[in-house]
Amino acid sequence: MEILLVKLKKNEDLRQTLSAIRKILKEDGSTADIFLRDKEALRALAESLNSEDAKTRKSAALLIGELGLAGVDEYRKKLLEAYENETTLFVRESYLKALAEGREKLTADEREELSERLSYIDDHEFSDADLKHLIAERKALVALVGEGEREAAIFKEPENLPVLMVPAKGFYEPLKKALSDRGIINGFSSIGVLLRGSDYLRVKDLRIYDHLKYLIPGDFSLTAETLNDEIENSLILPTIDKLYKGNVSVRVYLHQKRKKNANLIKRLSGELIRLSGGKLLNEAPYDAELHFYRKKSGGYSLFIRPLTDDRRFLYDINRLSTSMQPVKAAVMAAMINDYIESYARVIDLFAGNGTLLMERDEALKTKVMFAVDTSEEAVKAGRENAKAKGRSVNFVHRSAFTFDSEEPFDEIISELPDLYEKSSTDRSEFFEKLGAETKKILRRGGKAFYLTSEGNEIKAMIRKTDGIDFINEMQFDEKRSIFILEKKV
Repeated sequence: MEILLVKLKKNEDLRQTLSAIRKILKEDGSTADIFLRDKEALRALAESLNSEDAKTRKSAALLIGELGLAGVDEYRKKLLEAYENETTLFVRESYLKALAEGREKLTADEREELSERLSYIDDHEFSDADLKHLIAERKALVALVGEGEREAAIFKEPENLPVLMVPAKGFYEPLKKALSDRGIINGFSSIGVLLRGSDYLRVKDLRIYDHLKYLIPGDFSLTAETLNDEIENSLILPTIDKLYKGNVSVRVYLHQKRKKNANLIKRLSGELIRLSGGKLLNEAPYDAELHFYRKKSGGYSLFIRPLTDDRRFLYDINRLSTSMQPVKAAVMAAMINDYIESYARVIDLFAGNGTLLMERDEALKTKVMFAVDTSEEAVKAGRENAKAKGRSVNFVHRSAFTFDSEEPFDEIISELPDLYEKSSTDRSEFFEKLGAETKKILRRGGKAFYLTSEGNEIKAMIRKTDGIDFINEMQFDEKRSIFILEKKV
């Protein structure tokens, strides 16, 4: 550090020197004391804000903040003066980030000046080249003079907007079948099913779609010449204003066959922020996504996707990396609907946190549910999820192959473990044990529903296990099928 401070005071390789100092401070914060005791080095640092090199000014500003000097009147005033005089846009954010380290010291007049700059950004149009830096500057300004950490936007489901029901990847056909069964015959497309008014009300209880996107009326060309006017005169901002209470952070997506236009996306994001007067933001965590889809006829249609918690699966409060996604569990339950019984005793031998059982119960109410798993963490998570759902599930922490019950089960429903990395001997042994357990715990006429990619192994298991018959195989996704078995004796 001492060598670098000497170079700083001599104004040698200033850009590289400041960068090296910042790197050392990040690795060892205690070295800041050495810098802070060197008054000559501090004066040199302040003078660096006047460097002709923009990147040097940026590093100097950030270093002042990292050293905690923004709370000192002398340095705060120098930062504000440098910010006011800065003409290179990508540097301006750095002064504000530094000032944030001493924001509590800002005077009322200083806050007012910063607020005026914020209003200026919101009230003016800027070129595509400048927009990125101005958005970053605006975000930093809001952090300084705004109301602090924003509250999550509150979403209200619209009553009249057409809605796009989007299937989970690879599960378009189950969704199409479910909708067709309820009399929906129109609106099918490659991106989902467009539902209008009463149609959506008839099917909103479905659990097998992935998410919803609401159509914002209007046609958009998104050309450079028309972009500003299109956004300003469209229903985008009025619609979002009706859908959300509070400030809303949105992320923009552009769906088209040709290569993605990153500049256009930035322009769209920037203009939405500017024209909303600050109601819209572009920062994580996002409240919603705006999706522009290129139409065959030309132009774009626009959908908004809320990113709020899915109220279909409020019980899913503890999800593990190995847990089955609720939508996929719902799809599996829907696919086997013709084979399951009401008021059944149901067990999942590899239950994880119990998601598949929860969705089996949603499809048709059960009498008793047992969830078996070797993971203590999964069992604990599952018990909490079941409590959140208000359903009684008997979670058992043990191996599937050592479980026994005085009363047999009507159904077994399980997503079998991935055995891809296991040897052929280990896989054969697994299915031998599974066959024995299936026969042991099912009642006569009871059914097992096993989701697996090991088609050959499970067929061999059926042949080798007396009293277990093959009923059906249903393709689930690209690699896995649902095998339906029945105990005959």
